[in-house]
Amino acid sequence: MSAEYKQPINLKEEWAHLFKPDFAYLDVELKVRELKNVFVNHYGLVLKNGFLVKGCAPNIGHTKYDDDHFYYRHWRKGIEQLLVSKFGRSLPSIRLDDHRKYLVIHSPWFSYYFWLTECLPRLLMVKDQLDELVLIYPESWKKLNFVNETLDLFPHLERIVIPNDYHLFVKNLVMPEVKPWTPMVIPEHVFQIREFLFSKFEVSNSGKNSRTYISRADANYKKMINEPDVIDLIEKHQFETVTMTGRSLKEQIKLMYNSKYVMSITGASMANLLFLPEGATLIDLTNKMYLTDRKYKFHFKKIMDILGGYYLVQFCEPKVDLSLPDIAMYDIYVDPNELTDNLNLYIH
Repeated sequence: MSAEYKQPINLKEEWAHLFKPDFAYLDVELKVRELKNVFVNHYGLVLKNGFLVKGCAPNIGHTKYDDDHFYYRHWRKGIEQLLVSKFGRSLPSIRLDDHRKYLVIHSPWFSYYFWLTECLPRLLMVKDQLDELVLIYPESWKKLNFVNETLDLFPHLERIVIPNDYHLFVKNLVMPEVKPWTPMVIPEHVFQIREFLFSKFEVSNSGKNSRTYISRADANYKKMINEPDVIDLIEKHQFETVTMTGRSLKEQIKLMYNSKYVMSITGASMANLLFLPEGATLIDLTNKMYLTDRKYKFHFKKIMDILGGYYLVQFCEPKVDLSLPDIAMYDIYVDPNELTDNLNLYIH
């Protein structure tokens, strides 16, 4: 399955280098690996015979798709943990029951976005085998409502809770492979996730076709500096301001499926774009520094392409804070005049 590539509808020539067609996913064929006698570290990395197993984590390949290769740093950490767990005493470990077959679906990078675009697709890859598998369940997941809401949809899937920072020795492991690069969005996964969650949560379109602004006012970072002024502006265009904190996964899905237009600062909550109606429009408010920082791949635009939607971007001035580890965490200032132009030209 291939997505139809579309340029941002407000594309400027100086942005063109950021939005080149990307069909790397067409060469990806993910497998379900059945492994014997492996080590699984507390982040979900899998080592066999001293090496990382292919497909246990993103960005461990050797291609030009992404400049950041994490194989060595993941392997080094994993092999240190393996050796200390096996021969030392400073790292706690558990040997799981040799007579059971275990399933791992998490990897080192984890968030709401990764749960929807990586973990859930991995779970669906083995949906017909779940009666015979035991899910490796990190203790940290207990406090994550979106994880537990999803897993409750699989009532026959047995789970084993692994205490935080414990590593595992596993005789029988089933490991669906991770998509090779974090910014890659695979069309089949998008539609599988939608079909599964829509059916389980009985999602339907109310016909409202709402205009929704997802605020980060309750976040710790990456906020909008002049949000009150922007809210005053967008309310004139019938946008409703919402936050996702405190909403169940089901509520977030239903909210998105009934939104024709969505505006948000680039962030993990935009994983909910997966649940927009086909043909919707996204206004992506993002950091101006991404014009020169090539690490960011605009994967939320790729979701809109898959859904046959429309994407426009507004690059915003950041409030530089060198105490933060990444420019992605900077607050931004949204130019009201530019936003007004975008709303008048593209929102109907």
